[in-house]
Amino acid sequence: MKDALDNFKTEFNAKRLYWKNLKSYKAKVFIILLFVAVIALKIFTTVFTFDWIVGLF
Repeated sequence: MKDALDNFKTEFNAKRLYWKNLKSYKAKVFIILLFVAVIALKIFTTVFTFDWIVGLF
């Protein structure tokens, strides 16, 4: 468990440093929009799937 937590901290710090080193405003906006789009797509497909399953019965 401790090893997994250390691995998570290392990955998190690497991502945080990458974000701090990005100088381009456009790149940051693109990454944020991509993140939001992936979450929206996940929610949309989940709702669509449940609606489709309910329609079968």
